[in-house]
Amino acid sequence: MSLFVQHMLDISTGHLTEDTRRRMGEDSRNFFVGKPCSLPFAVKGSSFGWFVDVRDKDERAVSGAPYPHDIIDCYELALQLGCSYILFDRDAERHPSLNWYGDRLQEAYVENSGGADVEHAPGLTLTHVKAMLEG
Repeated sequence: MSLFVQHMLDISTGHLTEDTRRRMGEDSRNFFVGKPCSLPFAVKGSSFGWFVDVRDKDERAVSGAPYPHDIIDCYELALQLGCSYILFDRDAERHPSLNWYGDRLQEAYVENSGGADVEHAPGLTLTHVKAMLEG
């Protein structure tokens, strides 16, 4: 992976428990004004959700503070996918591999694997893409 390009997992805030969502909301305000935070990681946030960096097991152990289980589940998925960051977005899709704690019912998003994978297909040219769209 490039030093200049990092991957980000964009998932719903519904993958966080109500307690974690409350703490992340408080900590994002505290982080902004320089007050102590309750979670062992920095949370940048807005009214739409939160942005966090991904911590592996060794990094979490160094902090000496417990991490909420829902955050660990999200970290593990992000690490499996090669992501350095997570955007918890209130409007994002529900991921099928994670527990759901959201207030509203939302079906998990499942990617359509039936079509050609344009992003990862080797040797795919603009002509090939146009042909697929026209056909």
